[in-house]
Amino acid sequence: MTQGHSESYLWEKALDQYRKELKNSDDYEGIMGVDSMEELLSQTRSLEPPGAQSKTFLTSLNRLEPMLLHLNDFSAVTALFFGVNPKGAALVWGSLRIILSLAIPGGGEMLRDVLSMLEELSMSLPRFRAYEKTLPMNEGLESALVAAYTEMTCFCARTINFFRNNPQYVLQRKSWAKFDGDFQETIKRLKRWSQLVDNEADAARMRADGERNAEILAVMQTLHTTRINEDVLPCYCIPFGIADRFYGRDDALKCLQNNLHPKNERAGIRSVALYGMGGVGKTQIALQYANTNRNIYDAILWISTDSSIKMAQSFLEAAQRLKLLSDTQESQDSAAAISKVKDWLMRTSCQWLLIFDNADDLNILKYVWPGNGNGSILVTSRDFSAAFSPATAGFHVQPFDNIAGAATLLTLMDKDGTSLENQNSAKEITRTLGGLPLALNQISGFIIQQRLALKDFLPLYERNAAKINTRKSTLSDYEHSLSTVWHMALIRLSGDAANLQKLVAFLDPDKVHESILTDSSGDESFAEFAFLQDEMDFLDAKEILLKAALIERSDDATISVHRLVQFAVMSQLSAEEKARLCRHVIALLLSGFPNTWESDVGHQYSAWQACERCLPHVNFLVKQVKKWKLELKTPQTFADLVLRCCWYLYEREVYNDALVMIQVALESFVDKKSLAYASAIDLFGLLEMDTANSAAALEKFHIALAIRGSLLGPDDAFIASSLNNIAMAHTELNNLVEAHSYHEKAIEIRLRTNSDRIGNSYSNMSATLLRMDKPNEAEEMLARCPSLKDFNDETFLKSGNPRFSGDMVLLSRIRARQDRLDDAIRLSSKALTFRQSMLGNRLKTCDALYLVAEQLQRRGNIASAMSLLRECVAITETLSEGKGYEARAKYK
Repeated sequence: MTQGHSESYLWEKALDQYRKELKNSDDYEGIMGVDSMEELLSQTRSLEPPGAQSKTFLTSLNRLEPMLLHLNDFSAVTALFFGVNPKGAALVWGSLRIILSLAIPGGGEMLRDVLSMLEELSMSLPRFRAYEKTLPMNEGLESALVAAYTEMTCFCARTINFFRNNPQYVLQRKSWAKFDGDFQETIKRLKRWSQLVDNEADAARMRADGERNAEILAVMQTLHTTRINEDVLPCYCIPFGIADRFYGRDDALKCLQNNLHPKNERAGIRSVALYGMGGVGKTQIALQYANTNRNIYDAILWISTDSSIKMAQSFLEAAQRLKLLSDTQESQDSAAAISKVKDWLMRTSCQWLLIFDNADDLNILKYVWPGNGNGSILVTSRDFSAAFSPATAGFHVQPFDNIAGAATLLTLMDKDGTSLENQNSAKEITRTLGGLPLALNQISGFIIQQRLALKDFLPLYERNAAKINTRKSTLSDYEHSLSTVWHMALIRLSGDAANLQKLVAFLDPDKVHESILTDSSGDESFAEFAFLQDEMDFLDAKEILLKAALIERSDDATISVHRLVQFAVMSQLSAEEKARLCRHVIALLLSGFPNTWESDVGHQYSAWQACERCLPHVNFLVKQVKKWKLELKTPQTFADLVLRCCWYLYEREVYNDALVMIQVALESFVDKKSLAYASAIDLFGLLEMDTANSAAALEKFHIALAIRGSLLGPDDAFIASSLNNIAMAHTELNNLVEAHSYHEKAIEIRLRTNSDRIGNSYSNMSATLLRMDKPNEAEEMLARCPSLKDFNDETFLKSGNPRFSGDMVLLSRIRARQDRLDDAIRLSSKALTFRQSMLGNRLKTCDALYLVAEQLQRRGNIASAMSLLRECVAITETLSEGKGYEARAKYK
């Protein structure tokens, strides 16, 4: 390391920061008089107190020497880097001398506490080899080193100030808790900088042999690259703007202002939960707060949390808006989005507001709640316990009382609020509707549209309420009021508008992209939905619903509808109508997923974007079928839709959701002897195997083989696929002889039929041979893959095809077993890059991270290995199915 102008400048900057923290110039002069660790120890021994305290002092001194050795290494390397003479290290040694001289008079307990702090401080510093003069310097290492040095010395300055401000033991004890809090925050920051120094130093050593380490250096460069890009700010991901029809709720808004405002001095993240029953206005209050407080937040992110699928998509949109995702593949990866948004929230210095809307299942939040940061979180939920956890405060949103409700209704209708007649009528309407804001908002629009006098509304309402009451006597007063309100609006719909309203009742309410309705003709036997294929007719139908406040439309061509409106629509449909409409919705959604069971074609990456758009609607349709106990006219088609959705979830490694959906598919199939059912059973086995349940997977693979064997010829592609899967399960169970036998049978079929899937068999057989500790035979088998025929390690590395990532991982394991560790690292690093690009932050990416980390550890690159393991842990913390991977990485 050599000194340059920038290093001298940085040294002066560090000194200036230290002086600002120290404040007392007399102390500074005394500090600069201690040149070395030896001088510090000598001066400290001279402070030995007389009498009984002497023994305690000597014991403490024995604790001091080991920690000073590490500080000595760090100070020496830092001084060498800054280009200053050894006297520059006096900043550390002189500070410690004053701290110890001030702590010793406080007695043994105070000295022990201070030494414990210094011990933890020294252990948090970068792990430099003593006087490592050959360490190559770069900008990243330079800035991290300066930050770590400044963090340590400035804390020493604050410690001196603490003792100066609290000269007596009683005052020291009284103020200790606050001081200790400052220390804990310092340690967090110092560890973060030290980790970065260690990573940069390890990378600098690897860069010294750039050709040997090119691939792993490229991987390390991509880690922790969440960009704090100020150019994207302000960034407001809010589904709707300021509502023209919002009124009141001053108490709720004041609670949010008091608890969430950035000027609130509460330590850590500020959080509030709005809780209360559906339709009471929680979401509208959250929207109002978000839209009217844009001036105090740099970023506002709205996350829909009524299902894990929709939550992931909301995070994906937020990450895209913040420009946190690097390429086209990653821009579709919701797990990467969650990880990067969380990281951004915890690292950015800007003021942010995160809103979790409709978080009725609070467990869904534990994987996405930021650990720390400079922001505020607002939760809306029906669950009152949200106010205690995860939020730290809450507000119970209740219906309007008669006076507030009447004032709201009159304001919404632009009626004379001073008229006693209007007040009385409005109060009576409010009382009848139970003060529900959603109902009052709907009714105000209805009265205006129908040009009704206020006094004429209630008789009309009562007549319709009686009809609803005879149809469903189990409704609560709350449900009855809302059902009556929407019944009155819905019965006036006809034609295309009525059919559109019925259709969206079967789709996810928050974001129905219009292309889902218009890009497919669905079931062409449904003539009443032909209007969806005519642009003008579709526009006319939407306009009617928008004017009646039955739907909302955003600028990105998506329609939303309140869940309670959907409930009202469904309540008015007969069982026959529900079943018929469900059949059409199934036909619409089927077009969004490729057929994955009629031929053995492998992954369908090209269809992922269309699948992702349809995914929340399939999930919602499944819930509607269960909730309303719908009698499916075409259960086999419904099962096929769910199965296609499951294949997509499997390909994207969203295992928990896929396991839930596959159960639905299996239960829905009427024909349990069909190829589609066999495909579902086969997929169930693949999910079991990928979630470490290989014994259960093997059982399912045999069932699928039996069904296929009864329907297909012995050389059919699906027979070979089943044999291949059985062999993989045996490999995972370490039944290697059986695995080898089944692989041979699959290979024989694929060779006889000239199958383009033969490479898949060779690759899997290679994995089994490696398990049998035959790395050379495994390499020879892998080389048989037609797509890899002319490949060697170098051409493998230069390939841009992500399809080879699994084979690349396999070849890396082979190279490691052959003791060719550098080659193994190059291959596994390239595979990791491919998987990050293709799959994002998923379990197979964690596998690759762990493999590279394990190989780096074997080679002695400990800091880089630790960095990769931390990345693995960070990913698994966002995946509900990632506990096993998290435990493995933490153990390593």
